[in-house]
This record gives sequence, C-alpha cells and structure tokens, in this order.
Amino acid sequence: VELIAQPEARSLAQLAFATNIEARTWQRAPVSLIAVVDKSGSMSGAPLETVKASLHRLADQLGPHDQLGIVLYGDTTHVHLPSTQTGNPHTIKNIHANIDAIQSAGSTYMEAGLKLGYAQALSVEGFKGTRRLMLFTDERPNVGATESGSFMHLAREGSKHGIGLTTIGVGTHF
Repeated sequence: VELIAQPEARSLAQLAFATNIEARTWQRAPVSLIAVVDKSGSMSGAPLETVKASLHRLADQLGPHDQLGIVLYGDTTHVHLPSTQTGNPHTIKNIHANIDAIQSAGSTYMEAGLKLGYAQALSVEGFKGTRRLMLFTDERPNVGATESGSFMHLAREGSKHGIGLTTIGVGTHF
C-alpha cells in the first residue's frame, strides 16, 4: 500500500470476528457522550460545519436513556452544553439549537478541552452505562501542552475511570 499521509506504512491488515450476539434481541447500554470540539480559527467554514452536521445526526440517533454534552475549546474552554438526557423532543430541540450556536474563534488549546471534557464525563453522577469523549479537531494544538505524551496520559487516566476516547479528524489539515 502507498499512503500519502504515512509513507512509512507498507501494508494494511483487516481482521474479522464472529459473534454470538443475537442482533434481534441485543440492547446496548445507555451512553453518555461528551463531544470535545475544536472551535479554533482553522475550524471555521467547512470543518466546523462538518462537525455540527455530525453532531446533529448523532443527537437524532441517541436513545431516550442516552446523554450528550458539548465542550468547546479554542484559546478558552467552556461547557457549551452540560450532559443532557435525550429523552424527549423538547430536549432534542434544545440540543440542536446548542449545536447550531457553535462558532469558530481562537487558538487550539486541546489540553484544556480534553481536561474539561473528562471532568464533565466524571461529573455525571449515577449514570449506568458507557462513558465516552469524542474529540473533533483538524490539527495539532498550539497552546498549552502540545506533545503527544501529555494527551496519552489524559487518555490513560480517563480509561482508568471507564471513559473511552474517540478522536475524529476533520478536514485536510488533520
């Protein structure tokens, strides 16, 4: 294989697994998702619109016992939407309005965004289900800790508390 982004890679492997899960009767556990969104200046336009469209679609697919929260980071970090249960149409409408209100500004202070995201995931008391952060970004951080080891430390610590992390690269810079 020849990959432009990873010229050192020479081959890819694909694995398949069999399962004994019965698709008709399987029910997933509730999920509490915290979207940690890079709203820096480089995310303006198509990258941020792609993230917002993804969050809209995600919100529509969550079940009545699921939760969604949004943390935004640029040069500052804040909770844009506290963890909100997606159980009724009024709540879903509010979630969509909060997604629409996201605007681009600032630098890329990923460290602060991840720390606040993990704090939000831990703050949801009594939640019985899967907890996960989804990091949406287009490039490397340029404020605060910028070395990969610091982010791996945050991911490991989150994992110790049962919080998973999914990184979603957006745009051509990623």
